[in-house]
Amino acid sequence: MMHGRLPTVERGISIWRRWEVPTWALCAAVYGGWTGLTLQADVLPWWLLLPLGGWFTAWHYSFQHEVIHGHPTPWRRLNDLLGRLPVGLVMPYGIYRQTHLRHHHKDSLTLPGVDPESFYFDAGEWAAKPAAARLLHTANNTLAGRLSLGPLILAWRFWRDEIARLAAGDFVHAGEIAVHAVSVSAVFFWLVAICGLPWWLYVVAFAYPGLSLTLLRSFLEHRAMADPEQRTANVEGPWPFGLLFLHNNLHVAHHENPGLAWYDIPRYYAANREVFQATNGGYVFAGYGEVARRYLIWPVDSPVHPGVAA
Repeated sequence: MMHGRLPTVERGISIWRRWEVPTWALCAAVYGGWTGLTLQADVLPWWLLLPLGGWFTAWHYSFQHEVIHGHPTPWRRLNDLLGRLPVGLVMPYGIYRQTHLRHHHKDSLTLPGVDPESFYFDAGEWAAKPAAARLLHTANNTLAGRLSLGPLILAWRFWRDEIARLAAGDFVHAGEIAVHAVSVSAVFFWLVAICGLPWWLYVVAFAYPGLSLTLLRSFLEHRAMADPEQRTANVEGPWPFGLLFLHNNLHVAHHENPGLAWYDIPRYYAANREVFQATNGGYVFAGYGEVARRYLIWPVDSPVHPGVAA
């Protein structure tokens, strides 16, 4: 088993690393590309707008993830400001930040009701669901289902829980929801008033495919296993998904050293690859082509968590 942090590859601290030049360049590429694309969206054909809109929205989700883990500056408030714009529309940044950091508790990975990013259900909750809901969630455990149904399921689950929280008089997230509402209104003002882009077209061509691509990355990142070390996957063959996901597809490496900058993950993974493969029980895939071949229409796992202890 891995204890603490594995050693990183020794490197000199160059100016571009000290000042996080790659991440600042990424920030400029994400926001510059998204801005330019929304300005030109009304003249682009759908077959070009759809993949580009999905790419830049998913890239922004990846950038938000990098920001949450402390990049590109040592100042959290500045990082949060850089990542807060709700390009993907669905998730309030502050709530995502809180839940994602909870997700990094290794011993609770995949546990329903404990890991906020788990798609598993405990046996009692599953048995209480109607047949149609069980069919829906079983389909969501196939790659085709996760890409097509997953964004709706994730959005519904998140906002159902937040509305129930507010209705019960729990206003712990009310401030973040209010900030999110104002920010989404600003995004829509930009899209409709400045760019002349209908809101529904943005949802179809940017927000939905962007979240779908992000769910491709997380589709099999974690599985329910008794040994926490065997719960996290690596998907190799990084191009072009390594760039899109900022190498978070090498997910064991990220969970073992979550503060490591995205551009250093490949070298860190390569230096420790044999250790990672030995400790995670061979939960490794050659690329997303292999993932698609194996799980496009077949469930990756049962939606019912087997009940391993935290």
